[in-house]
Amino acid sequence: MSRLCILFAVALLFVPMALGQQKEKTEEAYTGVAMGTGGSVGGRTIPFDLRINEYTTDEDVLQLAQLLKEKGQGALRRELEKRDVGRINAVGSTGNRIAVARKFKEGDKTIIRIFTARQMGFFELYQSGRSVDYPFGFLQLTLDEKGEGTGQFIVAVNIRFDKKQGKVEMESYGNQYVKAANVRPMK
Repeated sequence: MSRLCILFAVALLFVPMALGQQKEKTEEAYTGVAMGTGGSVGGRTIPFDLRINEYTTDEDVLQLAQLLKEKGQGALRRELEKRDVGRINAVGSTGNRIAVARKFKEGDKTIIRIFTARQMGFFELYQSGRSVDYPFGFLQLTLDEKGEGTGQFIVAVNIRFDKKQGKVEMESYGNQYVKAANVRPMK
């Protein structure tokens, strides 16, 4: 995913004025398959489940953006770790809590975007490599009128506020080729 596409995705997540997202309790659940399409994950597939209990409001998103602007990525991560609007998991695992979930229409398609505070294993933290600077996960789904579709995972993401340009920027850790395929509502 190019840096321009990532900036566009973040802009739509963190600049919600036009979207009008209100507090909406919901019980939505989807299932799909995460597919590695290149690099070290090429050819691997993992079934996943996604449950959304509520969508994040415009007000909450603005507060998170302000927190990022004023205090940085560490403060944003600590805040996202407290939030729980759903869960995403590989089938058979506990997975990650969803911290931010957004939903909007784009033509006849429905777009769902989620952010998580990424779980990092003991060895990843102990070795303190470059990946620990990418503490978030991101998923965007594009669904049709039946709630079926595809998407793109960014497994490890760094988010920062560029004060010179006045924009939120998102950068993926390395080349990540993980697609969400065969996404459909759970029954």
